[in-house]
Amino acid sequence: MITKKTIFIIPGFRQRPSQKAYQKLAKMLKKEKYHPILVKIPWNATTVAENTEFFLKAYKKIVRKKKYILGFSYGAMIAFHASTKVRTSGIILCSLSPYFKEDNPASLLCCAELAKKIKTKQIHLLYGTRETKSLIRRTTFAFAKIVSKSKRLTPVRKTEHNIGDKNYLYQIHQISRGLH
Repeated sequence: MITKKTIFIIPGFRQRPSQKAYQKLAKMLKKEKYHPILVKIPWNATTVAENTEFFLKAYKKIVRKKKYILGFSYGAMIAFHASTKVRTSGIILCSLSPYFKEDNPASLLCCAELAKKIKTKQIHLLYGTRETKSLIRRTTFAFAKIVSKSKRLTPVRKTEHNIGDKNYLYQIHQISRGLH
């Protein structure tokens, strides 16, 4: 079976693609005719920008017309930042971490500025309704600042900060079916 859609999956901070949640996610996306690429971030880089550059090297090696990026937590920050540097068919930002300049003055990344630079056709932001208020606030703020007619914000009911939660996986599955 030849797939025409590639989806890069960037795990959360210090998480690995081999973890059960990411394996389950990749299997689910494969059934929806995606070619999932689980990105192993070394986590020895100290900034989101450095980790983004690491990711972009892997991203640029794959030549496909339709490329999507899915990131969880800190991985969502990498996906968000990467989507300002390369054109993608879509991004799925799951539980976007609250570590931007607006959250921490020491950060070099401004969420509001990055939101204006996204080069992506379809944008989906998700958060668990039982996550921290700062994370929910960051995700909804980013959503408000993104200028796109094709953006969606999805609160995942009864869910904490866990991409492996069945409710989270269900929402990602529904979104993956609607990407074009």
